[in-house]
Amino acid sequence: MLSPCLIVDDHEMIRDTIGLMAQALGIKSVITAADGAEAISRAYHDEPSLIITDLQMDPIDGLEMLRLMRSGRYHLRHDTPIIILTANASKAVISECIRFDVDAFMIKPVKKQDLENRVKQLSKHTKAKKPPQFYFEMYQSDPAKSTEFEHNGAVVFTEEEQQQIECITEPVEETPIAPDTLGDVKASPQPSSEPKDRKFIRWQEKYTVGHQELDNSNKQLLAIINDTYEAIAYHHDDDDKADFDALAQRFRDYIASHFLLEEDILEARAYPKYKEHAAIHQRLARQAQYVLLQCQADPTLYRSEFFKFLRYWWIHHVVHEDTKYRDFLVQGL
Repeated sequence: MLSPCLIVDDHEMIRDTIGLMAQALGIKSVITAADGAEAISRAYHDEPSLIITDLQMDPIDGLEMLRLMRSGRYHLRHDTPIIILTANASKAVISECIRFDVDAFMIKPVKKQDLENRVKQLSKHTKAKKPPQFYFEMYQSDPAKSTEFEHNGAVVFTEEEQQQIECITEPVEETPIAPDTLGDVKASPQPSSEPKDRKFIRWQEKYTVGHQELDNSNKQLLAIINDTYEAIAYHHDDDDKADFDALAQRFRDYIASHFLLEEDILEARAYPKYKEHAAIHQRLARQAQYVLLQCQADPTLYRSEFFKFLRYWWIHHVVHEDTKYRDFLVQGL
């Protein structure tokens, strides 16, 4: 369990509330700080296993504290998991937090279920951090030079990839409600009382990669795409955020299990382009992390950026990339 947990906010009631939530989740030790300056002192002396911090504080805000922590300043433990609390944060601030490897975001006011989801997420997928010098060099550079396509100094989406994500026009089979060109899916104004088949994409044999386990794994991704479509097109209530959080976690689990399975199979079969394919996986994992963090910071992006990225993944990776090794696997049977 992530303990002790340091909670940083300039409102005492918010600190106390989140602290009680954390203890209810089994985090035994909770310490607090009223701003980033006090938090740095606490982080040095108490060495927390998790930090949950607000963004807007004086004299040191949450972003500056994240940058200092990751840079290893003042002998701080640079790889401590950090969750940023957001409330109408700008896109530029969110991007800068992602550049410095924030581990997760939560929207204020914080709900117990949201905190539980983030703690579970970090227990499963805490990302390995780069050496402090890497972040320190970024810290010394002008952050204005960064772009939304960068993630801790590495390009996440090339301009070409970004255009592909924005402009996919390939028809998707048997779509019951026509979406925009990968924008928000338009909900049916008057849903019919007749049963609907709400699948956005149906599995077809042309999607097979020539291996049953891998096909079954990719069908999990297809289910995530279809369930995301259903959440966008048919669900419009207070549970939307919880639905999308659950879908995002399913996507994280799919990435971890699918890449491991696929790489093990391709390496065991001595696939000639194994290294190139594994490199594609690494890039996709970075891109997915970037999109998922953006959506945590601004849940409205689940309806646009998350759904766009899922379709991009399906069309440009599963359909166009994975099927390239189909003949190789079939011949090896």
